[in-house]
Amino acid sequence: MDPGTHTTVLVVLSAALVLTLLGLLLVRHQREHTRRGRVDPLTGLGNRLVLAERAEKVLGDLAPDDDGRGPALMVLDLDGFKDVNDTLGHAVGDAVLAQVAARLAAVSADDALVIRLGGDEFAVLVPEPTTTAEATVLAKRLLAGLGAGGFVAGGVDLDVRASVGIALAPQAGRDLSDLLRHADVAMYEAKRTRSGVCCFTGDLSPVSTDGLATLARLRGAMDSGELSLLYQPLVTASTGALSACEALLRWRHPTRGELPPSEFVPLAERTSLIRPLTRWVLLTALREASRWRSEGLLTVMNVNVSATMLEPGLLGIVEEALTLNRWPAELLMLEVTETAIAQNPEEARAVVAALGARGVQVSVDDFGAGFTGLGQLRGLHVRQLKVDRQFVTELTRGGIDEAIVASIIELGHRLGLEVVAEGIEDSAVAARLTELGCDDLQGYWFSGPIPGSQVVRWNAERVRAELPQVRAQLPGLPAEPPERAGSH
Repeated sequence: MDPGTHTTVLVVLSAALVLTLLGLLLVRHQREHTRRGRVDPLTGLGNRLVLAERAEKVLGDLAPDDDGRGPALMVLDLDGFKDVNDTLGHAVGDAVLAQVAARLAAVSADDALVIRLGGDEFAVLVPEPTTTAEATVLAKRLLAGLGAGGFVAGGVDLDVRASVGIALAPQAGRDLSDLLRHADVAMYEAKRTRSGVCCFTGDLSPVSTDGLATLARLRGAMDSGELSLLYQPLVTASTGALSACEALLRWRHPTRGELPPSEFVPLAERTSLIRPLTRWVLLTALREASRWRSEGLLTVMNVNVSATMLEPGLLGIVEEALTLNRWPAELLMLEVTETAIAQNPEEARAVVAALGARGVQVSVDDFGAGFTGLGQLRGLHVRQLKVDRQFVTELTRGGIDEAIVASIIELGHRLGLEVVAEGIEDSAVAARLTELGCDDLQGYWFSGPIPGSQVVRWNAERVRAELPQVRAQLPGLPAEPPERAGSH
């Protein structure tokens, strides 16, 4: 072989070798890219893509009949995890999530798929046919695994707890979307009842097809501007002056018109949507109140809190809203119902105490209609009682309703609490409540719910024109309102 030919052969071989190496590197890169696209980088578990692929195969092999057994999908959510991030930082939170993932993988069945859905939510797919009872045992094993030995992150010992929702195929659905949705509903029922584990049944369905469609639309309503807040004033009984505003949620549904909270909040309470919905309301209400403050009106903002949100996770949401809006904690009043307190008095006491330590005030709404014992009430660091409207509407007729209202006012004052009456629709009821010593009044007699853009003007017009008339109609009031000392 002459030198020229030899050189040519070497060049060709070298080029072929380079191309081969580049091809191998490209294949390796593609495999790594594919692996990364299927693996959660924090925990090393699979992600939603892996779950979708596995579920498609498992659910595709489902028998057409329903013998009470089937694959199970479990959704697991950590309780109060946001407090870990807020208090100790995201690095500690990430370390906890990694430990949780390792525990779940260790205690799950050999054939089960454990993945991270995102945030502090995990999912476990059990492919082998199982019964509700067997799936519940498996879920309790997961919780026991998390509770064994505790967690250490950032040099801090942490007690991590969780709630698990179970959806069994085909009863709860034949595709992954239905199973995820129903397992999510069951998980939040487990949180609400503090049972740890809940298996989905038809009784837990928000409102069948219509309810699921409403929930699907609600997910985007917070970002699309369909949700809004109206504000109903509260006035001081002794002066008629504005003392607070209560934020009232509304939904301008594109096909159903304006919806009150009763049409969609109960649905959100059964899913993870109640968290972002609560956050949206708090942020929006305090942002509006901050705007009023810039226009010269500073007043207490009352915000209703769902019974399912009376848990440690609420503290982080409240702190975020206060910080972002630079709003004084003492000018935020959270309204919780008697029912919310009665469901879990010990946790309610702890959450209310933590809110009080931050300076946030709490009002017991619909008082008299629930099941709060006097012992529970004494142990709660609340600021205010709100008399249920059912006792207010018939107040001027005397009898049992007046006796109940008078007793609640006296009880509240003996406990050092302010008492508010709502549902006032005429001057006679307002006058009688003032005579009984009620502190604040609320109802259509003073104002219905109004847009935030009208609150400052409403207050200015009332101070200028309406207060003299109101004082004239309420017996024993001073000619001019005294200065209100402090706020709620």
